[in-house]
Amino acid sequence: MLSVFTLLFAKNLIFASNIGRVVYGVYTEIYNGVGLYNASAGTDNITFYSDTWNIDANYTDDKIEGEKSLQVSSSTYVSFAFTEAQNMSAYEGGRIYFSLKCPIEISTNSASIKIEDSSGPKEIKFDSSLIKRINSSDTGVNNNGVWQTYYIALSDFFDLDLEHIKSPLVLTNTTTDNEKFYLIDNVYWTKAPSATRAFTVTVKNRTDNQVTDNITWTTSDFRQSWTAAQQYIELDLDQESSNWTVSIYLNNSSATRKGLYYVDSDGSEIVLPMAWRVSRDLLPNSSTGDSLNIKVDSWNLLYDCDKTTPDAQGIAWVWPWAKFYDISDTSLILEDIIVWGLQGCHLFLYTGESWAWQSFANYYERKPKIYFAADCSNALGGLIYTATVVTELVYE
Repeated sequence: MLSVFTLLFAKNLIFASNIGRVVYGVYTEIYNGVGLYNASAGTDNITFYSDTWNIDANYTDDKIEGEKSLQVSSSTYVSFAFTEAQNMSAYEGGRIYFSLKCPIEISTNSASIKIEDSSGPKEIKFDSSLIKRINSSDTGVNNNGVWQTYYIALSDFFDLDLEHIKSPLVLTNTTTDNEKFYLIDNVYWTKAPSATRAFTVTVKNRTDNQVTDNITWTTSDFRQSWTAAQQYIELDLDQESSNWTVSIYLNNSSATRKGLYYVDSDGSEIVLPMAWRVSRDLLPNSSTGDSLNIKVDSWNLLYDCDKTTPDAQGIAWVWPWAKFYDISDTSLILEDIIVWGLQGCHLFLYTGESWAWQSFANYYERKPKIYFAADCSNALGGLIYTATVVTELVYE
């Protein structure tokens, strides 16, 4: 008899058509917007301009999201400019968000944030009450040398012509001590707060990337040990916040069902343990050594056995065990079920002696893919095994 394992998904969707996206990435590694150096087929590629060009666009020592921030020093202005003026009227009623780490040497009444349209820049001073701080009731830019995220309603830029936007962000600094640098990160526009954000969970075949409904294991996986499923999940995220993650966990109505399960007529159960991992690209990937081949070490740790020595550090990607989660369960470490957050894909790294969670923001620029595996060694033929996996946007 055929042995087919089927994984049923509980899909948590917050979705609308979102033509043109709801979030437009200016300088951010989080969103699927156009973003810097990631031009679409149109003319909205964004470039830097400055009076001195003393800019480090890949400053990795200090950032609030992703892998890099923008360091500006010895400069009276820095501008993010479109190749040609863009019609941004779809963002009417929206906001511009940005994160700054501003030193005390920069006077907030001598620095400004601007948006440039066809008639020139529209200015708001750093000390203006129009600048709202995230997670604070205070307003204006804080020059205490600590990262802070802000937003300004686009309607607060006086007489802004959204149909002809030349620069979606300009920062100016006329303070005399302009040798002091400040950091910029996480710059994006959003449509009106009433616009529905997207959190789309799509199941696709590994062989042809076509959309399907279920995750399955085939007859060739019968009586095999850890084996990857024939499909994967693709996430598409469009949520602006500094306080959200994506979690994935099992909800099989019983804590004993930590994987695919089958319930016999006498009430006995067969459970096939499951695991997951995240990747930016479809695997296997010959250029990186990534694969879907799994081994178990002496600590009962699952890892990609084809990536044990990709470099001098001997790093391997770990397949975390799928966890059963109930909201009343206080013993589960929530980190164990997070797959996506502000710093990128949430991955296990294994160095041969120890393992640790790591985040890789360069995965942000592609839709993340979640792969599944199951230990099918104890599977009996002719049965259909199921599991309910919750893919959840966690917003706190």
